[in-house]
Amino acid sequence: MTKKSKDRIERVKKALEKQKIRSIKDLESYKLSVCHPCSAGIDIGSREIYVGINPEIATELGIPIVHTFSTYTSGLKECVELLLYCGITDVAMESTSVYWKNLYDALERAGISPCLVNPKKFRMVPGRKTDVLDCQWLQTLHMYGLMSGSFIPDSRIRALRSYMRERDNLLKDRNRYIQRMQKAMVEMNLMLVNAVSDITGKTSTAIIEAILSGERDPHRLSALRDGRTKKGVEEIALSLEGDYKDEQLYLLQSNYDTYRFLNGQIGRLDSKIEELLETFPLKTDTSRKPDTVPPKGNGKPQVRRKGKNDLKTKSDLGERLEAICGVNLSSVTGLQSNTILQVISEVGIDMSRFPSAKCFASYLGFTPHNKITGGVIISSRTDRIKSHAAQAFKKVVPSISQGKTALAAFYHRIAAKAGTGKAIVAVCRKLAICYWNVLTKGTEYIEMGQENYRIRQQQKEKALLAKLARKHQFCLVPDSQ
Repeated sequence: MTKKSKDRIERVKKALEKQKIRSIKDLESYKLSVCHPCSAGIDIGSREIYVGINPEIATELGIPIVHTFSTYTSGLKECVELLLYCGITDVAMESTSVYWKNLYDALERAGISPCLVNPKKFRMVPGRKTDVLDCQWLQTLHMYGLMSGSFIPDSRIRALRSYMRERDNLLKDRNRYIQRMQKAMVEMNLMLVNAVSDITGKTSTAIIEAILSGERDPHRLSALRDGRTKKGVEEIALSLEGDYKDEQLYLLQSNYDTYRFLNGQIGRLDSKIEELLETFPLKTDTSRKPDTVPPKGNGKPQVRRKGKNDLKTKSDLGERLEAICGVNLSSVTGLQSNTILQVISEVGIDMSRFPSAKCFASYLGFTPHNKITGGVIISSRTDRIKSHAAQAFKKVVPSISQGKTALAAFYHRIAAKAGTGKAIVAVCRKLAICYWNVLTKGTEYIEMGQENYRIRQQQKEKALLAKLARKHQFCLVPDSQ
């Protein structure tokens, strides 16, 4: 038997050992029993809503099992009134586009517990695919507790999520118009991008506005240079000797106006986010200095530099988030205020929905999904989950990999043997676990440093080597050199 086959068998055995084996005492809990007797199933479309009532309840009241309502507000009110009349307490509904949101809010306000079902898990039910059958199948499966609902945070978090996702879309749109501005300048051979790193910085903005105002002299344009710019006046003047074209000047003006409009939209959205954050209940009062982060290994606080995509708020965003969460989440390596706010807008602050840190990492799609058949692992890839919170964690990995922290050392160790893709997922899993532990236990994350991590890793390797030596009855001899 080859070494590769032995390694594969060992991996399969370890994976099987982690599987939970049912015992005789647990068989009773696996039998089908009615979990939600007063339940209903709802299939939502763009025009009509199909509601399937429990057949026993419908028979007692003498009403049809399936009812149809319109998606207008009057139809939603009639649907809720029918469910209250029938004494329905639990509803399973299919998450169709965004049509479910209004009905979901109406059911919550009426005191009915909605269960949002992923269509992928409901697709394999037997029978023909019709709206009338779908709502009845939803009701039947939910009545026996066979449908698991999606995670839906409270209304305040959902409002914050809508703001943050719209802000992300505006940032993407703004970047497109920045690229168009740069293209229009290159078309006129204005190679300002070679002299200035940021085309939307103070120097570039002043030069573009002067060009649109009619200035063509490169020396006068370069005189608008900000004192912090690295390149000199002469080099900037050389980059501004171009061939001005009417059509490209028009495109530059149009794209610049749109860029400024999007900047204003982002600023107003930041104000709305700040107003919403002020309505959140505070857990602690903080006195931490603004624009600083806790010490990292050397005992000196590091000054946080705000990026151009960060939220522009009147008060310190880090202090506000620390007061809302009750703990400083920015103590976790790589997490800053914007990233923390994006994660909070997706999963909220209450981590009780996730029993453990591993469950939270699995929800974000950072854990392998082992598929074993015939004693062979046929797949161990992570699930393809589209999560904005997962993307927030992935965005900070490049900056972490360039530091001198324990997570940076862990990233380089995994990347050397498994590749950068798996290393990013592995670091994100550790970040998610640290985030869950800090938020639930209320204790700040303590950075051990790159050297301490390497020392601990060497100790683990030595312990493993000694264990293998004892197993095979070998004697370890230290190197004389």
